[in-house]
Amino acid sequence: MSQVSKHFMSSKISEKVYGVFINCIKSSKSQTETVEFLNDLLSPPEKTMLAKRVAIAFMLLENKYTYEEISNTLKISFGTIAKVNSAFALKGNGYKKIIGNFVLKKSIRNSLSEFLDLIKPSTRTLMGEVFLKPKIKSKLKREEPL
Repeated sequence: MSQVSKHFMSSKISEKVYGVFINCIKSSKSQTETVEFLNDLLSPPEKTMLAKRVAIAFMLLENKYTYEEISNTLKISFGTIAKVNSAFALKGNGYKKIIGNFVLKKSIRNSLSEFLDLIKPSTRTLMGEVFLKPKIKSKLKREEPL
């Protein structure tokens, strides 16, 4: 997991450092250049953390998946999902613009569809009951006493 220094920079320096970081990403001329930069900059756990947050945003925008399904699929805590969800509710313009534009692009829409096809939407009813999946039903039927 990523570590943050216990020593804080002044807000003025922090803003400048953040600006440099954003400008570095913006200045890349190609996707390859951006990927190389991020691979050099981020550790594997940091890349995974960011990718999972983007995936959470996709799944929340689809509005088909429960917290439990998102958590089980991406192996993340409900707190992480809630953090992304609250970012949508309070200040989600960045998520909505970038991911919304991302979804509109055909090639990306196909990869998103492939990702979402790996996950089954919720089968819960309004009362919170869960329908048994066919494999579970057949297993229970086989185990019934004669």
